[in-house]
Amino acid sequence: MVRRLFIGVSVLLGAGLASACASTPPAAEVAVPDGSPAQVVVDTAPPSPADGMSADFHTRFARNDARARAIVYWMQCTATVARLRAEGRFGPTARAPRAIHCSRTADGVPIGGVFDVDSSFARVQRLSLVRLDGARPAYTEAVDTTAIATAFRLARDVQRQVNPIWSARKRPFSVVPVAAPALEAWVIPRATRARSYVVGGDMGFARAAASDSLQLVDDHSATWTQLNLAASGPLRLFSSVRDVAAVTDLVTARWYAELGRSVTLSTPAAISTLEAGFDPATGARLVWRHTAVTR
Repeated sequence: MVRRLFIGVSVLLGAGLASACASTPPAAEVAVPDGSPAQVVVDTAPPSPADGMSADFHTRFARNDARARAIVYWMQCTATVARLRAEGRFGPTARAPRAIHCSRTADGVPIGGVFDVDSSFARVQRLSLVRLDGARPAYTEAVDTTAIATAFRLARDVQRQVNPIWSARKRPFSVVPVAAPALEAWVIPRATRARSYVVGGDMGFARAAASDSLQLVDDHSATWTQLNLAASGPLRLFSSVRDVAAVTDLVTARWYAELGRSVTLSTPAAISTLEAGFDPATGARLVWRHTAVTR
């Protein structure tokens, strides 16, 4: 059944996947992902020549930053929906559906809820949604349940592929499906201890064309680095990537910037700072300012 909406994020709360998720950046509530994609917008407009960065840098940075924004929204949204489920908002907790769906409507209204999916991952069942603004009224408009099921299956397959290796390395992670614009699923590392964060370490997957196999989009797993987080003050992140920061680096930067920290992200090619502003292409209230590193 197809029902219309900007598709957001879904997440499986089953016990079999719960061991794959820890917490970094830290969140009050955490759910394990496996579901529909977060809708992202990539700004491919040519950069202002004043910052000294190339058009290719701006395009690639915008693509990774769009993924990061979607992932940060997923972290915030799934924590809220998980709490509502535990409180009985979707019926008795023991019998409520175990997967979480998060999305934004075409006009930006955040919605979230729970659902089940059949064994073939073709049909979404018992979908129940609420608006996440105001008093949490029920949301009854149409959504694309086929897209929810497709993304749920992709994230499940990625989780199964990476879990043996990442578990052996004792690296907790979450799998977040993202539409960028083609459907992808990103493995996002989590910290193993409190007051810490991770840079690098992420992996991106997509479904290979005309195939049911997984295709690697990007792989920074070898750069996984866990660092201590100062309790307050400006946060300076150093990416191991030569020019365009990894998705995990941008997730960490945006997470703490939205918590009120001053954040700067450095690579050998650029120093990038998140500042208050407005991006008309995405509606974001924090925008990046870049300065080329001269040698």
